[in-house]
Amino acid sequence: MTVSNIVQGIWAFSAIGLIVLVLLHSPKGDGIGAIGGQAQLFSSTKSAENTLNRVTWTLTVVFLGLSVVLSAGWLGGSVPSTSNPSVPVNSPPVNSNPSDLSAPVTSPAPAISPAPSDSSEP
Repeated sequence: MTVSNIVQGIWAFSAIGLIVLVLLHSPKGDGIGAIGGQAQLFSSTKSAENTLNRVTWTLTVVFLGLSVVLSAGWLGGSVPSTSNPSVPVNSPPVNSNPSDLSAPVTSPAPAISPAPSDSSEP
């Protein structure tokens, strides 16, 4: 197990934790926290909100920090490289012959004939 895999696991855990904690918040009502009996876990509702806020902000900082680290590739091997250094970008074809580089032979476009005019106009 590499460091990159461990950091990705922590990152995924923080994402799932954030989802759960945001759903547990109750800004104007009981929220989903009332389903699990959240109020009985803490001594007061204010204490529960303070604890949820602290844990939510901590997980937010962890999630955003690890997002930057993982996307920047600072751990090595976490972001696959899209460039191939063995192939030069602006190299000519291997079998380039100047006579082969001429434009393809095409036939000219047919001429557009004018529309017939009606000579019987008044």
